[in-house]
Amino acid sequence: MANVLHWFFQTLERRRTFLLLLVLNALVAVATLWLSRATFLSDGWSYLGLAEGLLHGEYSMWWPLAADYPDTFRAPGYPAFLAFFIKIFSTWKSVYVVNAVLYAVALYLTLGVIERLDPRLSTRSLFLLLLLPLMNVPYYIGQLYTEIPVLAAFSLVLHLIIGRRRWSIGTAVVLGLTLGFVHLCKPIYMLLPLALIGAALIKDRMNFDMRGHALMLGTFVVVLLPYGLWNKRNHGQFKVTPIEGGGGYMHFAYWCGKMPGYTDHFSLGNFTGDEIIRFTPADSVPSHIAAFEREWAFINAQTHPLLTAKDSIMLTSREKLPYVAEPTYNTRFALTRERLLKERAFELMWNDPWYTLAYKSYSALRLWVIGIQRADFAAASIGKKAEMLYATLSTGLLFLLGITQIPLAYFQKVIRLRNTWPLLLLVVYTGLLHVPFTIQSRYTVSVRFAMLGLLSLACAAMWQRRIRPSTPSQTGKH
Repeated sequence: MANVLHWFFQTLERRRTFLLLLVLNALVAVATLWLSRATFLSDGWSYLGLAEGLLHGEYSMWWPLAADYPDTFRAPGYPAFLAFFIKIFSTWKSVYVVNAVLYAVALYLTLGVIERLDPRLSTRSLFLLLLLPLMNVPYYIGQLYTEIPVLAAFSLVLHLIIGRRRWSIGTAVVLGLTLGFVHLCKPIYMLLPLALIGAALIKDRMNFDMRGHALMLGTFVVVLLPYGLWNKRNHGQFKVTPIEGGGGYMHFAYWCGKMPGYTDHFSLGNFTGDEIIRFTPADSVPSHIAAFEREWAFINAQTHPLLTAKDSIMLTSREKLPYVAEPTYNTRFALTRERLLKERAFELMWNDPWYTLAYKSYSALRLWVIGIQRADFAAASIGKKAEMLYATLSTGLLFLLGITQIPLAYFQKVIRLRNTWPLLLLVVYTGLLHVPFTIQSRYTVSVRFAMLGLLSLACAAMWQRRIRPSTPSQTGKH
């Protein structure tokens, strides 16, 4: 075994191997984009609608209508990003090229971070080898989604943090701006700056960089202020996250495991996956669907009286828009429905702890492992079945490798928490904060480079130790 590992890492240490793996990853990205060229995921339309709204002076998907419909559902970071490039290049398709550049930048920065922690070329080659089967990451280059810009932003954050005990004024400001952009793309990362400060405070104690972290946090807050003030002016609440969405996704997430294969016709038209592992007997599904629909009947009874004539105009005006838009109801309606859904979600989970614990444990796994839906798999051709199995096996094997090798590497002290904690923090934060919501493996795409970087460091240190047991960990030198 030692001889095989010696040959393996000797091969990875060659520059020719590293360059070959870079080329292969580029080819995988191109092939993925070619195979998915006809696919345009649904959220892209609402992002595009909001970007067009910004270009026409309104933050709304319904800007062609005479009345104002200020958005309630999405943070403005990514729509502003789209609007910027549409303004420059006169087409939203230019964002695909921008995504490709950002993907390359993210890869470059991540490889630099790995080199800073472990200078051996074999560790960077191992990262590229682990990335090679993950077609779900470059897939988002060809979509109008937040995943690739946030992937690049996180790579920049890691590049600025790792290996630097104290930050210059410029570094702290850039970190605050970048984390502010991340939050305005994905509001779930609102607490990430505080998590970074807390982790750095624990790690450095007396040497904590108070000035740098205070400046980073202050810049982050300044970036969020305009959106909070916009919400105050348009919805009566100073809030730096959208005024609705979280409660609805928590509520729907509870029911997903109880009614597989169901399409919601009350809110956003989401569907529940019919997973390989089921959490309810098949004969109980109709009763769960009936209970879910009774819940919505109760919620609608309290919210529908709040609808206005302007809401009715909006709902009957979809054909006037050049794209599909999500309904944007009046502020009182949106706030009331969000409160009811959130209250009900917490109540349901509290009263059904064993199901909630089991299903949320499965959700935590599925954030990292692409699932297979029963009906889709049964109806698929042999080729499509192979694609589904490949996606599940590739992400599943990497997840298994991660949860075994990374903790073991920390336990055996071949990698050091004091050097690698920002990588670990990103991965753990993302995994934990998304568990209460609906299952979406795309939620972890933006931290896949961080996860694979940490995994490559752990595996390189662990496996090469078996070749030369006396060799000290490279990651312990920084």
